[in-house]
Amino acid sequence: MRGKKDIYIGGKPPAHSKLIRTPYIIVLIVIAVAAAGFFAYRYARLARPLKTVVVEEVSDLKVYYPSRPAKLSLKSTPVKTMLTDREKADAIISALKTGKVLPDTLVLTDFAADMEGTLILNFTSDLALLKLEPLTEIQTVYAIVNSFLANFTKAKNVQLLAAGQAIFTIGGTVYTYKPMEFNSQMLED
Repeated sequence: MRGKKDIYIGGKPPAHSKLIRTPYIIVLIVIAVAAAGFFAYRYARLARPLKTVVVEEVSDLKVYYPSRPAKLSLKSTPVKTMLTDREKADAIISALKTGKVLPDTLVLTDFAADMEGTLILNFTSDLALLKLEPLTEIQTVYAIVNSFLANFTKAKNVQLLAAGQAIFTIGGTVYTYKPMEFNSQMLED
């Protein structure tokens, strides 16, 4: 019976059976190593601490800068959403200083809003001492006024003070003694 060589009774299997078992053993070893690697990788991932992702909401401040010819251009400056009014005011002043609209020596000492919707900006006395060309003075004053009114939507106008006192004019061109409204005529088209 030649077809029944697969049954062995009490003897050694023929030599060719080693050839058949060897690939199965190799495949089982590869599967075992792959499974061990997979579980080691999963354990290593689970053992690492999770990274905490902090999502900060960001909004844009609208800041107006002088542009040519005798206009103001709008640029957005990203800031954290949950700023207090004072922090927002400081961010506007900082952006205007960065854009070289205001000198670095000028400081906003007080910021308040009254019941009629007037934002009161009290600067150091440096505001009254600025020496500006007429066009530069107009652009500077309205860059401040428009920037504040664009970001404080409930406000109607802005009162500029220097050392707690209203000033008639900064450089002789723009009347600043009374609260000033948003100037849309200065905006770029």
